[in-house]
Parts: sequence; structure tokens; C-alpha cells
Amino acid sequence: MEKMTNQESIKSSICRYLAGHTTLSLATCHDSQPWSTDLFYASDDDCRLYFVSSGTTRHCQHIAANPQVSASISGEVSTWEEIKGLQLDGMAEVVPDLDRDWVIEMYLGKFPALRKLHKASEILSSFWESSFYQISPKWIRLIDNSKGFGHKDEIIF
Repeated sequence: MEKMTNQESIKSSICRYLAGHTTLSLATCHDSQPWSTDLFYASDDDCRLYFVSSGTTRHCQHIAANPQVSASISGEVSTWEEIKGLQLDGMAEVVPDLDRDWVIEMYLGKFPALRKLHKASEILSSFWESSFYQISPKWIRLIDNSKGFGHKDEIIF
């Protein structure tokens, strides 16, 4: 069995962290106006993140004008030693029509309760009418204070 490189090990840790969480805080900026919003996401094996949103939202309008984004993902904890989280910089864009079906399946795999909603429900109708976006990371930092105060592992894509 071939041993993983340090970068492969970090990427694997990042993918596990992404799979184990559901909500990201997305930061966008346009015309010097920053904006932050929380969104459910799914992720793939290349650490790309996918979310669903209406193109009329402020964050999607920002992405249309300036696709460079930042995001963070973390859980709420009560001690310094428990702090673990992820920060990233990347580019966001609408998922191409060609990829939409498999992205929807991946997203529904992470959030199976969506499949159980009544077909006429407002949430499900909005879901199908909305766009899917992908964030392709350029850089990710995984912070894990259980390994030491301020411990960081980083990967550049």
C-alpha cells in the first residue's frame, strides 16, 4: 500500500471535515460592499462546495459581479481546545447545466429530507427553481486546536 503524501493527507482530512458538516458562512464583496450569509452545502472529493440559492439574492448578485469568495465552516464549542474549523478562498460560479443533475443528486444525498417533502411544498418548488453554485477552492486552511493552540494545515489548489 502506497503511503499518502502530507498534502494528500491534509486534503483527506479536509474532505472528511466537509462531509461531517452542513453549513458554511459565505463572504462576498462587490463595489466595496462586503456581505456574509450562511448556507447549507454539499462537497465532492476535490473539496469543491455546492450550494443552492436564488440568483436574486445579494450574495449571488455579488458572485455574478465578482466571483472571488471566502468561506468558513466551524462548529460551536465551549473551550479553546475544541476549536476546529475550515477557512477557504476560492471562485464561485453557477453550476453548468451539464453538471446540474449529478450535483442535485449529491446535494440530496447529503440532505435526504428534501426528497421527502411534498411535491407541492414551497420549499421544494424553490429548490427546483433555484440555481446551484459551486465554489472551487484556491486555498484551504484547516484549524485544529486539539493538535495544539492555533494548529493549522493548509493546502493550495
